[in-house]
Amino acid sequence: MIRININNRELTAEEGTNILKIATDNGIKIPNLCYDGRMKPYGACGLCVVEIEGIPKLQRACSTKAVDGMIIKTNTARTLAARKVAFELIASDHRGDCRPPCVNACPAHTDCQGYVGLIANGQYEEAIKLVKDVVALPASIGRVCPHPCETACRRQNVDESIAIADLKRFLGDIDIKNGTFAPEVKEKTGKKVAVVGSGPAGISCAYFLVRSGHQVCIYESMPHPGGMLRYGIPEYRLPKDILDAEINTLVKMGVEIKCNVKLGEDISIKYLKKSYNAVFVAIGAWSSSSIGCKGQDMEGVLGGIDFLRKATQSEKIYMGSKVIVIGGGNTAMDVARTAVRLGADDVQVLYRRTRNEMPAEEVEIVEAEEEGVKFNYLVAPIEITGDGNRANNVRCQRMKLGEPDASGRRKPEPIFGEEISFESDLVISAIGQRVNAESVKELTTTKKGNILVDENTFETNIEGVFAGGEASTGPKIAIEAIAQGKNAAKVIHSYLNGKITPVVYPNYIVQDDLCEKDFEGHEKQIREHQVMVKADKRKLSFAPISETFTEEAALREASRCLECGCHDYFECKLVNYIEDYNVDTKKISGEKHKRKEEQNHPFIERNPDKCILCGQCVRACEEFIGITAIGLEKRGFDSKVIPEFNLPLEESSCISCGQCVDVCPTGACMEKQAVKKQVPVDLDNVKSVCNYCGVGCNLVLQTKGNLVFKSLPDRSKEEGLLCVNGRFGINFINDENAIKAPVVRRENSSTEVTLKEALTLISKNLQLIRGQYGSNSIAILTSPRFTNEEAFVIKKIADKLDTEFVGSLAMDEVSGMESVLGYDASSNSYGELYSTDLIVSVGNVDENHPIMAVKMKYAAQKKAKLVSISSDETRMKEYADVSIKPNNSVEFLKSFIKALFKGGYVKEAEVEKKAVNLQKLWGFVKDCADNQEANKLAKMYGEAKKAIIVADDDMVTADGYKLLADAAVITGKIGKAHSGIITVRSNSNYQGFIDMDIKASGKSILEQIEEGKIKAVVIIGEDPVGADENTTQILKKLKFIATFDMFMTDTALMSNVVVPIASFAESQGTFTRSDRKIQKIVPAVHVDYRKTVFDNMSKLAQYLDINIKNLKQAVEMISWEIPEYNGLNAVNVEVDDVYTLNTISNTYGIQVLYTDGFNKEDKKAVLSLPESNVMFKNKKVYDSIKMKFDAYLKKVL
Repeated sequence: MIRININNRELTAEEGTNILKIATDNGIKIPNLCYDGRMKPYGACGLCVVEIEGIPKLQRACSTKAVDGMIIKTNTARTLAARKVAFELIASDHRGDCRPPCVNACPAHTDCQGYVGLIANGQYEEAIKLVKDVVALPASIGRVCPHPCETACRRQNVDESIAIADLKRFLGDIDIKNGTFAPEVKEKTGKKVAVVGSGPAGISCAYFLVRSGHQVCIYESMPHPGGMLRYGIPEYRLPKDILDAEINTLVKMGVEIKCNVKLGEDISIKYLKKSYNAVFVAIGAWSSSSIGCKGQDMEGVLGGIDFLRKATQSEKIYMGSKVIVIGGGNTAMDVARTAVRLGADDVQVLYRRTRNEMPAEEVEIVEAEEEGVKFNYLVAPIEITGDGNRANNVRCQRMKLGEPDASGRRKPEPIFGEEISFESDLVISAIGQRVNAESVKELTTTKKGNILVDENTFETNIEGVFAGGEASTGPKIAIEAIAQGKNAAKVIHSYLNGKITPVVYPNYIVQDDLCEKDFEGHEKQIREHQVMVKADKRKLSFAPISETFTEEAALREASRCLECGCHDYFECKLVNYIEDYNVDTKKISGEKHKRKEEQNHPFIERNPDKCILCGQCVRACEEFIGITAIGLEKRGFDSKVIPEFNLPLEESSCISCGQCVDVCPTGACMEKQAVKKQVPVDLDNVKSVCNYCGVGCNLVLQTKGNLVFKSLPDRSKEEGLLCVNGRFGINFINDENAIKAPVVRRENSSTEVTLKEALTLISKNLQLIRGQYGSNSIAILTSPRFTNEEAFVIKKIADKLDTEFVGSLAMDEVSGMESVLGYDASSNSYGELYSTDLIVSVGNVDENHPIMAVKMKYAAQKKAKLVSISSDETRMKEYADVSIKPNNSVEFLKSFIKALFKGGYVKEAEVEKKAVNLQKLWGFVKDCADNQEANKLAKMYGEAKKAIIVADDDMVTADGYKLLADAAVITGKIGKAHSGIITVRSNSNYQGFIDMDIKASGKSILEQIEEGKIKAVVIIGEDPVGADENTTQILKKLKFIATFDMFMTDTALMSNVVVPIASFAESQGTFTRSDRKIQKIVPAVHVDYRKTVFDNMSKLAQYLDINIKNLKQAVEMISWEIPEYNGLNAVNVEVDDVYTLNTISNTYGIQVLYTDGFNKEDKKAVLSLPESNVMFKNKKVYDSIKMKFDAYLKKVL
């Protein structure tokens, strides 16, 4: 051990450990983009530099080994400056969008892309949660927002922008219909905050503060909350019952709202400051801007906001028949259209520029015109005249357009001598609003009358008093006020916690060089539009003028999204560092690559323009997996990661394990999600276990709603790797073609029924057949991919039906290992591979169980010799010390055992004490031909102090297992640590099924059916017809078939009853992997229309008078009835490493079997002879899910 000091912390570490690992292990963060502790340091990114006392130059922490007595500083001015330059250089040639244009354009940075994508995937609840993570009032904002997000939408390069606001409205209305989702409120802090004003800014601030656990009271001067959303937006655009429903969500969350309380009259800043820990002033901009012409103050002239407020409150307004509206913004449109609805015969809008320069939304102008509003352009009022009592005329100057002004619009200039007048009964000025700061005289204001605040902290001149929204910015759109409220809440929260943290606006990388040509490959799709009420009808009332999208329209519209933001945003290390180090991504400019990469790989997307040349993908492919599917070409600035021989990745030696994706720190190498619509969202993580082979790799299912988006290797467990099955074989979970309801077939027709009806029919038919034909007249065929608890219930059902024929088509007729050793199971654990001297791999382990091959490869790199034995070409020969390709005959194993005898590696006297039939075995092998390779293997195996045989259960026959077990027994290389046999199972819980006594061979069951002895069969998760069409004629002899499966397989199509079952991602229970380690799975998603196998089987069991009500009861019964699992109910499988055999006194179980003798009555192994001459068998798959994924792989790779 060495002792070093990092940032004044005294630490100890193993000698030879690099500084970065020591720092990371002790919670000290040092940025890095090219380091993975599982690989040798590369040092490409230059970010992990640190200062070491006594060394003048900065050193890379990843490649510098710590030396005893070192004093290290990780965050100094020099290191921070160096890192910042490194980030700026990376950003200078990093082409793409950290966030999509829509998100960047939204003042509140609402995740438009995320919720639109979730809508496209049918995840409405999750989309609502995502919207309400930023916007408290989605239904309201969706109706009134002028949607800058749509203006920025890149879909316009194809056809039209996405209807983002309408989709937000769609979600908001669903939310209201469902009772409005209220985000989680954190534990109460005891801090109180007063919010003055209940407009968008005040509502937003209160919303986020109450979520943080603070007590919030809103003071509102008007009779009802909502601010301008209530009093400045007409009812036909925003129905107030919608607004009320959304504001009531805040009340549900604990916000108190006090109306008719005016700041400056009923309460004061002084009172609020004394009564609360913080104050947020959001009084809005309620005063209309003056026209600035003679006569503007006479009777008959109203401000636009005053007019709309009066209309909302049903106050009396003298309208007359002629109304003049001055202004060209959305407020002017609202005023004009409201005047129409209040009965004005002639409503005219006066605007000093042309229509092209009008700030109002085009749709508002069009709809106003449809409702009869007339527009007069290039006119500016110079005087309002009247009859002595009221205004009745507006005299205007005609204008022309000059050069653009600060707004970018062409400046209106007067045409001297040209005037025009308009008669009026009411003149309404809608040219702008301003803040009335009379009520907050204590606060400093700007020249325009806005409250003066620090734009990054919202602080006013009074400590503890903050302000935001239109009160500080002046008139803005509602979503900007919402953003202000959200950001102010963050600052106030930090203030309440003792230190103000300013709002930081990330400087994301933006791709700004795209044009229509870049989108030529996208098909044009018509944008969905709201169904509008006809103008002649809508102008007669304040009823809503449009309908919210139907679900069908919303799905179509959401599917149009190009999803152009970076899909790796929520996992990208680079973007996090850009935020942490406040990197100016545009500081260094220069040449940028623009390289196109064809995306034809079924699972992986590559973008070389986001590559930072860290080399991790290349190294992981070679160092982890032993393959060189990708490599680096060229040097320097033009370096690029390419597949071997510049082939398309899908045509290279790539095995689609996804390790390149897993180690990539940016979006240069990404997986395609297992959902219909690709969308970057912050996913939920649920730890689970792979559902395919018996290696039992640990994975993390990334989910949202009831969809599984990704499967990632769980790096916290063992090697943290997955093969193509575990990484990408998850699409079936979300497959829309899954069976939705139970089906009953009678003759040539089929009918959907309830689950109760289906299970009742199954139980009655099974009992009827049992009663008529006696014991063993029913069989159960089940895939060994289900949990131990599910297997236990299945076996109980079989016992009740009095049948011994419960098994799987994946199972052999006789277990070779059980014949010799007494127990069909691995004798040792995976971890022992790293401590043994010799590993003998038998079968195609690398092809059928790639991660087990990786374990052996790692072990060989450490100390073990590795021998590969296979009758096929196998990848393992590339890194094995010895590769043997015998004929498919047991003769090789006979020669191997003969060589063990002749080489003196069999101590007969010792063997006779622990085994029988030794001489019989010698008699069987002594006359076989000598084999040079067998002799070499025998020498290696015999001389090794410790040796483990790893057998591929997909390929090794029962006779092959017998001879392998014989060899282990006679050489004493079993029954002790680091020596024995590991059998790698074909299914995720094959071992558990054996332990639950489900081990009848599928072959024997089919033979009994063909002979007419079995009359009914229950098939769970297997597809015998799909795997072998010859099985069809056999199954036709049955009187009744019930199939439980996710999909309508070929077998299901000929079944009497079909019941849908859930995937492993919805299930709960335990698997026992190939080395007897018990692992837990928990539900990651829930799909309403299907039940787990446990739910279905336990319910069926109840119909058969078997009482197993829940999972807990099943675990208790397993612990009592299954000897190998006696301690299961007394241990936390999720936390602890638990193996079978386990007991109450040894809940962790036994990793090494046969230390006290073999599993026979006399504790002696029974050396067994093969009954055939075949060593290997052809891999056959019957599991319906594996068959489905294999067929897909065959199609796409």
